[in-house]
Amino acid sequence: MSLRIRAISVRWVFTLLITLCPGEPTRAQQSDTATFKNDNRGFTILSEIEDSRERDAFTAAYRATDPAKRHALAQTFINSYPQSWLLAQAYDLAARSSLDLGEYQRALTEGRFSLRLMPENSVLLILIANVEAQQGQFEPARSDAYDALDYLDRFLRPADIPEAQWRSIQPQLKASAYFAIGRSFAAEALKQASPDRQLLTQSLDALNHSLAWNSKDSEAFYLRALVELKLGDPSRAESDFVYVVRTSSPLREQASAQLKKLYDDQRRDKAASFDAYVSRLPEPQIDAHLRQDSPESKSSAAIRAGYAGSGACRNCHPTEYQTWRQTGMSRMLRPYQQENIIGEFSPGSEFNEDGTVIRLGTDSRPYFELKDGDGHWRRFHVDYTIGSKWQQAYATRLSDGSFQVIPIEYNRLRKEWINYWKVIDPPGSQRAVIANFPKLSSATNYQENCAVCHTSQLRAAPEGNDPIDHAAFREPGVNCEMCHGPSALHADHMQHGHTAVKDPMEPPVDFRRIQNREGVRVCAQCHKQTAFRQIGAQQEMNYAAEGSDYVRQSWSRPYDIFSRRAFYKDGRFRETTFIVEAFTRSACYRKGTAQCASCHAPHLPDFSNNPTSMKFKSTPDNMCLQCHAEYKSGINKHTHHAAESEGSRCVSCHMPRIVNALLFQARSHQIEIPQADLTARFGQSESPNACLICHGDKDAAWASQALEHWK
Repeated sequence: MSLRIRAISVRWVFTLLITLCPGEPTRAQQSDTATFKNDNRGFTILSEIEDSRERDAFTAAYRATDPAKRHALAQTFINSYPQSWLLAQAYDLAARSSLDLGEYQRALTEGRFSLRLMPENSVLLILIANVEAQQGQFEPARSDAYDALDYLDRFLRPADIPEAQWRSIQPQLKASAYFAIGRSFAAEALKQASPDRQLLTQSLDALNHSLAWNSKDSEAFYLRALVELKLGDPSRAESDFVYVVRTSSPLREQASAQLKKLYDDQRRDKAASFDAYVSRLPEPQIDAHLRQDSPESKSSAAIRAGYAGSGACRNCHPTEYQTWRQTGMSRMLRPYQQENIIGEFSPGSEFNEDGTVIRLGTDSRPYFELKDGDGHWRRFHVDYTIGSKWQQAYATRLSDGSFQVIPIEYNRLRKEWINYWKVIDPPGSQRAVIANFPKLSSATNYQENCAVCHTSQLRAAPEGNDPIDHAAFREPGVNCEMCHGPSALHADHMQHGHTAVKDPMEPPVDFRRIQNREGVRVCAQCHKQTAFRQIGAQQEMNYAAEGSDYVRQSWSRPYDIFSRRAFYKDGRFRETTFIVEAFTRSACYRKGTAQCASCHAPHLPDFSNNPTSMKFKSTPDNMCLQCHAEYKSGINKHTHHAAESEGSRCVSCHMPRIVNALLFQARSHQIEIPQADLTARFGQSESPNACLICHGDKDAAWASQALEHWK
């Protein structure tokens, strides 16, 4: 089969598009705040490149139209700036140029390196998948195409592609991804002496999906016709071939030759000319139902019945209720109680930063004092505590019902006050400037920035200029129904003795019976930094009041709008707020059955000694061995370390402590094998290698050699 490599214009070259505006840097998305529709925070990777020569070199490559020149400029950029933040994009440009030049093997090499740094590039994945299918790499082709489809469903449009244009582009991308899948199945089937009917059927299914998304793709019609012929369905093949004949497709003559053969081979009324035969052939069939861009949402009785509150769970589930009450989720936001305060408010204590002073003390309850713009001291009382495990922030309630988060937090590990926003925010963060706080702006408003993940059943105000800033919640903290869904109907059924077998995803959700992707989606409500949220018809901000799914649909904002401080140069995430994004890159999730609940459980009895709610706190290897049972005996043969040493713990190598948490290093949830070549390129500080965390006297070359010998 000699179908051409499908080209996608270099002018929409990236799924994570870059704005070529190397002027003043724009404000990056902060890495611990909720993002709602109409949030116009703009940012590009290019705006964080300080070296103007580096920006100009990349811009020149991007703007080049001749493929050979573009490739040469991209390669020059790669050679000149081997540690650039723009390497993923530069290798993408090089790969695309190689495709245009017919250098397919080179394109695969360049494209795969780009995808190592930024796996979520759906456009590049689709191009690579088609090359892999052409070159007989069938499994990788399908894997890449399915990944692309996943990302197209998960991510919002690139920031610089208008919504109307994206509505046209996205279906074409999905069609191309399904085409790559259909092509790989067909090529694999036809490679065999006797074509595999199952593979042909799988090819036909993928091509049907492709044409549902792009009903004018003559190449997909032609390939589908070939598959239909092999499956013994010449009448459908005729309709597909005739569609191609009626277009200006390069495949038109081949389709006409196929029709001529069908005309000659089949028993037909030979009185009818070939042209008359062709003219009578019907239009090809397309199953529009395969296009699921607007799936129907069935109404759920449980969602219609609504939420009952955590108290409704207590009588029937007392153990689960009491253990939940001890977790950080239930304590995420609490009304002021003296026994919950962990900060130091001794009379006369102060926090001083860059000449701005915060005075701390206690009258009826703890307070902070700051000078306003007129130089007068203003007192803000602690009305709510935020967090309880490693760090605690404080919110004061204003007379209009909005909450403002005080700009300093108390860190339990360091036993000191810190300006945490200054630690984590990109340059230009307004909320990190303590002197700005008395302005009481939206930058420090709790409802806008925090409440969507720190409160339960949050609802925007029905009217007013700032409906999000004045949102109200049913319960502070994360309650039972944020995870299990609305329980009013269930509570009523249990009260009246109505029991029935139900779907495990129907509230209240049974996490023991759901699939891993469903489970992760529940946790992602709060643990996915890139989640882009829309307010519901009834002002719902973090729950559903109608429809079939209590977990409100959210998409991910492209990663390029976030400050590079959130990433390592090797593409891994540097901040714990991206924990779901990291985990969903892992093969354990993508190809296995792992989910958050595989390792964590919020109803364990010893939360005070187990603040991360680990199922296997004393035997951490069991997190991995429950799936990788082949390593249970003689684990040191796999780890090359003494069985009881830290080097033999699965997480030490595959989940190293390289992620910034609350002033300590947490484990990465991008579960993978250490990659020493990236460390050699970027250095340990920008590509931390698990081996070198322990073996600090060694280098990346040593790690590479050691890992190679283990294979």
